[in-house]
Amino acid sequence: MEQFPVLKRSAKRVYQMASVIASNEKLRSEGPILRVSPDDGYEYFYGYYDKSPWDATDRYMLCIKARQTYRCVAPKEAAIVGVIDAQEGNRYIKIGVTHSWNVQQGCMAQWMGPDFKSHIIYNDFRDGKYCSVIYNWKNRQIEKMLPFPVYDVAKDGRFALSLDFSRLHRMRPGYGYSNLPDKTKGVLCPDETCIWKMDIPSGKVTDILRYTDMAAFEPDETMKEAEHKVNHLMISPNGRRFMILHRWFQKGRKHTRLITVNIDRTEMYNLSDDVFVSHCFWKNDDEILSFLRKKETGDHYYLMKDKTHEYRMYWPELSTDGHCSYSFDGNRIITDTYPNRKRLASLYLCTEQDDCSRRIARVASPFKYDNDCRCDLHPRWNWEGTKICIDSVHEGKRGLYVIPVPRIDRCRYDKTAKENHSVTVVLATYNGEKYLREQLDSVLLQKGVSVRILVRDDGSKDGTHRILDEYQDKGLLSWYTGAHLNVQKSYLDLLKHAPQSEYYAFCDQDDVWDNDKLLYAVTELKELPKDKPSMYYCGQRLVDENLKLLSIHKISADRSAHANFLISNVAGCTAVFNQYLVDVINSASPEFILMHDSWLFKVCLALGGRYYADAAPHINYRQHGDNVAGLNSGIKGKLHQVKRYLDVFEIKKQCMCLLECYGDRMTSEYKKLAEEICRYDETVGNWLRLLYRRDFDFKSNSLNSVVKLKILLRKL
Repeated sequence: MEQFPVLKRSAKRVYQMASVIASNEKLRSEGPILRVSPDDGYEYFYGYYDKSPWDATDRYMLCIKARQTYRCVAPKEAAIVGVIDAQEGNRYIKIGVTHSWNVQQGCMAQWMGPDFKSHIIYNDFRDGKYCSVIYNWKNRQIEKMLPFPVYDVAKDGRFALSLDFSRLHRMRPGYGYSNLPDKTKGVLCPDETCIWKMDIPSGKVTDILRYTDMAAFEPDETMKEAEHKVNHLMISPNGRRFMILHRWFQKGRKHTRLITVNIDRTEMYNLSDDVFVSHCFWKNDDEILSFLRKKETGDHYYLMKDKTHEYRMYWPELSTDGHCSYSFDGNRIITDTYPNRKRLASLYLCTEQDDCSRRIARVASPFKYDNDCRCDLHPRWNWEGTKICIDSVHEGKRGLYVIPVPRIDRCRYDKTAKENHSVTVVLATYNGEKYLREQLDSVLLQKGVSVRILVRDDGSKDGTHRILDEYQDKGLLSWYTGAHLNVQKSYLDLLKHAPQSEYYAFCDQDDVWDNDKLLYAVTELKELPKDKPSMYYCGQRLVDENLKLLSIHKISADRSAHANFLISNVAGCTAVFNQYLVDVINSASPEFILMHDSWLFKVCLALGGRYYADAAPHINYRQHGDNVAGLNSGIKGKLHQVKRYLDVFEIKKQCMCLLECYGDRMTSEYKKLAEEICRYDETVGNWLRLLYRRDFDFKSNSLNSVVKLKILLRKL
């Protein structure tokens, strides 16, 4: 719909309004978010994500303030440039005025290197020209005027790069300046300079690249009759290279590629050119992190090595665009999302080492801040890596906010690894020779824990027995065969035959585990009480037969325990649990269970146990035609899943069985809940009470609706 922007925006607005009205999440903010900008009627913000508003002491924060920022993307009214003093009650100190600014990047105000505390540079419009101003913070006065506006400044403060802000404003509202008309308007690819280098000590300006240079470099058919522009310049930490997003528009379609080049315009390299590239960040002098598209794997975050075709995907669960940046020590990454259909934007803390992302905050965005006048979070690090600064409008106008960043304690996992905890992995097989080796190998490669594997074969007719014999002869597993059972009873039988162990894990025959899956699970489980049942489970990456990523199954880790008791979101292939729960399970022989994983989960809760739901995915969950259980996709798959929820998920029958097996040992809380479920259809009052229970919130509008329908139809 890029070719029809008005239609696209209208459709988006209708869709979001309907989603907001239907949503159960009526929050303005979530997480430890603290406003630091004054509440004086002005709107405050900093701008882009690739710079820090903090000086090197982490005391002073740069920002600009304006009367309003939701009607025009680049107002001609002046904005005030100033500094917030965090040690004096967030007092705002004015340092100047800018006439060249926009709602996305402000006026490019930034602390200058090499010390990042004595000088500030920002853009302005004076005497009919764009310029930049250097302000001496120590002396509290303007020190120098430079003849060009800056886009990015080298870390050592020796030079800056600039681009054509007027053409940028016309072609990408909210990123350029409106003071001067675009003199290249009407020219698709001007033979004019698009990138300049400015020496800061002397003010000397040098042409680097022209629009025609960009189009002539490795051209393709989509560039013909296309309109070109450049954006998002970023200089490498050592100041020797810089990156450019080269964009062109052909019949309404946008194409973007990421190019890197030396400051002296040599060694130009086409780093990524699969139609879509968005926000980027130099991790170091040789690597760039970006949200972009790869034809083989789709739109994700990729870490690329400059001047090579080497790259690695990270955090596949984050499949929406965001503004990513590294902490100054290079150990952690912060990124955000645009507002979703419910107008909620999220902030994620990520690490490369464990490929883990963690949501740390969410904020709502009013509809008046939308499209070109939207307020992106643009998360930025402080120097110590202890805080994040964002721009947000969740309180009704733009403001500057700070969020403390929880430290990801790798010492927890290192300590667990040294303790050599034992995990018995139980695996039920049936005609699984096609994928079995990959799964077994991934279990055997688990680090930081001692693994034993017990397999029960359910009467396979293919080569499964041969594979199991091969691994057993090498002392890598034990296996036995038995009467043909369904998958649920096979796993209960496995638990009865399993040797004593600290922890146990369910395992499917066709998945592939991350090598630290069990280490993550045991680290969380060992902090739960040992004299009660406990269980861990996590999210999954859905992959095809060849392990190609399809999507991320994101579990709702913040569901209420009562909602999970009714319908759990645990996938057995991710479940890890303690010896206490196994002993409890083996003490009863239920006549009916829905699934082995949900049965263990219900028993765990019913007997006062604890659980840990890890939203991060730690396994590749293979989707193929032979799955006994799986996650459906597409309209047909979703309809099939709804039918299963309505007709197959016999929750009342399961709770009756639970009361029969454990009624005398259940906590009063869960015994009462189970009895309410079993008696819900005996009277109208019981039926209505269950129908309107507020704790049955599954964090999904569709599942909430299906459960309501299931109760309404008395199919529980």
